[in-house]
Amino acid sequence: MTSRLRLLGSVGAVALVAALALLAAGCGGGGKKSSSGGSNAGSSGKTYPLLRVVWDAPDYMDPALYYTVAAYQLTNYVWTGLMGYTHESGRASRRGRAAHRRVQDGRRRTDSDRGGGGTQRARRESGPGGAELVPYLAASEPTISADGKDYKFTLRKNLKYSDGTAVKASDFRYSIERDFKLDSPGVGFYSDIQGVSGPSGFATTKKGHISGIIADDSKGTIEIKLDNPRGDFLYILALEFSDFVPSGTPASDQSTKPIPATGPYMVQSYTPNRSFTIVRNPHYNNQIPTMPSGNPDKVVGKIITDPVAAYQQVVSGQADYDFQPVPNDRLPEAQSKYKDQLRIYTNANTYYFALNNAIPPFDNIKARQAVQYALDPNAIISGIYGGLGRPTQNFLPPGYPQYKKITAWSFNLAKAKQLVKQSGTTGQNVDVYGPNEDPSKSTTEYLANQLTKIGYKTKLHLLSHQVYFQTIGNQATKAQAMFTDWYQDYPHPLDWFDVLLNGERITATSRFRRSTRRSMPWRSRLRSRRPSTTAGPRSTET
Repeated sequence: MTSRLRLLGSVGAVALVAALALLAAGCGGGGKKSSSGGSNAGSSGKTYPLLRVVWDAPDYMDPALYYTVAAYQLTNYVWTGLMGYTHESGRASRRGRAAHRRVQDGRRRTDSDRGGGGTQRARRESGPGGAELVPYLAASEPTISADGKDYKFTLRKNLKYSDGTAVKASDFRYSIERDFKLDSPGVGFYSDIQGVSGPSGFATTKKGHISGIIADDSKGTIEIKLDNPRGDFLYILALEFSDFVPSGTPASDQSTKPIPATGPYMVQSYTPNRSFTIVRNPHYNNQIPTMPSGNPDKVVGKIITDPVAAYQQVVSGQADYDFQPVPNDRLPEAQSKYKDQLRIYTNANTYYFALNNAIPPFDNIKARQAVQYALDPNAIISGIYGGLGRPTQNFLPPGYPQYKKITAWSFNLAKAKQLVKQSGTTGQNVDVYGPNEDPSKSTTEYLANQLTKIGYKTKLHLLSHQVYFQTIGNQATKAQAMFTDWYQDYPHPLDWFDVLLNGERITATSRFRRSTRRSMPWRSRLRSRRPSTTAGPRSTET
């Protein structure tokens, strides 16, 4: 990931993340201890009554639909699945996607990946904090067949949703089927489950049930049969799209009608683009011992998309934690006043420009090559991001063991112009899309300017990030060039290459394959000194 600055509150801590990647690509006040808090694995320190936060706008608040860090960071402790991730006190929360996580290594495998004989249990391998999979709603690791195509789980006993109803094995099958009925951005992860793919598969018909998911409510067992083995399948079962929802939950966006939760928190209310309230799940009873129970009893949030206004909320004492990035012009002040809280860390993400190679002019390979030569990542990093980033020509970011540096391209504006002429696309119109707030705005403007320099007629579309990804991800938009990014869903190379480069993953309204709240190579957080450990409904570091 890129260098991220997170500044925590009236006391504040900044967190920086580094490794910005830009390339042209074919588009595919100290609280008192409360009596209600638990003490599950990974939680530490006192609980306290209230955490006030300022937040970016989530895309959705429905586990089948959301795919941004803003939503993930709010609901990671609300809805849960069969598997999840370990937590380290004061460090990363589950999975490696958000800015809060240090996950770099995708080398976890099961015994079946090694070709071992016989029916086996998934074997634990040590890894960086927050990267190790553990059972959540499952009572234990699954039994995996020798060929890696059959997974058998048993649920923990007496699991309940936040409304008091019992969690059933069949809820898992319903949740995955609901993903398909909603055209969830996560459906591609489940294409290897038997009965999903093909002309008569559930992905096409959306009728009946997925034959490869066998649930027995009386025994609390779930069996998942795959057409092909996947070394990353347990990671997939820890995604939000695999989170349980009650059978019968409408197959429509339920963001403003909170779905009952299985985690330690539940959404009490959510008003899009304005506010949210998250409270403890009254029926949780520490039912997931591998998951922290959290520190605040209640989280009240204001949605403020302007980083300057959000920063001021915490500085003035009106909020305890700022999800937004610290603005560039406020960064020296933050570093001076809150230097004792400064932490620098690197996450796995890539920022890039995307080109739609299905429509002119970028259905022409020479036109795409021209754009690649027209871009100068070093100029973007130094001129827009204050040096917080690293140029790369790979989707897989530096830091992965599998990363191999590519140096196939260099900035050459003259060659770019020549390629445009050779492609026969000189003078064609290009709609360029990007978020309407800096630094994403300036980065998108840079792209438009470079396209103009090499011979295209550009029209700039700068959108609110609340609707940005939904817009560029809708094929009806016919976006030709855009600025976007990718944060890993889980620490495995397949989450980069399969998800980003597999054309079969594209749907009519794919909402674009992204994980970040919006394109920011670094992010700063402000939080008050109220808690001394994790704050918020998920364990994020202080």
